[in-house]
Amino acid sequence: MVTTSTGVRDERDNRDQGSVFAITNHTDDFALDCDSTSDGELADVLGTLIQNLIRQGILNGTVATA
Repeated sequence: MVTTSTGVRDERDNRDQGSVFAITNHTDDFALDCDSTSDGELADVLGTLIQNLIRQGILNGTVATA
């Protein structure tokens, strides 16, 4: 289910459109200093967000475990 920019809810299931995310070398990171950050920190925060969306069933994908 998606809400469009006009606020209209689209009830179609958009999870099955062929996009599968794969997260590797991931470290949980929930903090991001927007004034001073590194590529690695940004990648970890994004990876954490994607991982949580996969676990909730919002995105299709896998998360590699060490």
